[in-house]
Amino acid sequence: MRLPPATHDLLLLFAGPIVWAAHFIAIYGLNGVVCARPGRAGQWAGLAWEAWAIAAVGVLAVALLGAWVAARPRSEGEHSRRFLRWTSLALAALAALAIAWETLAVFLVPACSLVGR
Repeated sequence: MRLPPATHDLLLLFAGPIVWAAHFIAIYGLNGVVCARPGRAGQWAGLAWEAWAIAAVGVLAVALLGAWVAARPRSEGEHSRRFLRWTSLALAALAALAIAWETLAVFLVPACSLVGR
């Protein structure tokens, strides 16, 4: 199924924020569930399994952004295509930066704080 040009361009434009939002929900949802269920087990290279899962989700999100960047706008005018391309690349770059920033926290802070327990 081929999308109409306007729908395709709109999805292309918001690909970065969509991938970032999905990444944000996935990692904080996973972290919340893991922290709510004590008794985690298993570490590898000094990090818990959920930290590695969050890092893997970050890599997957950036790879998805990279694949989406390869898509081209299909609007009618040359100026519109250039604007959409530049804006979608800028939003994808900002999303990649946000994903990297969120994933970096895995290596800097513990997943579940034991303060107050």
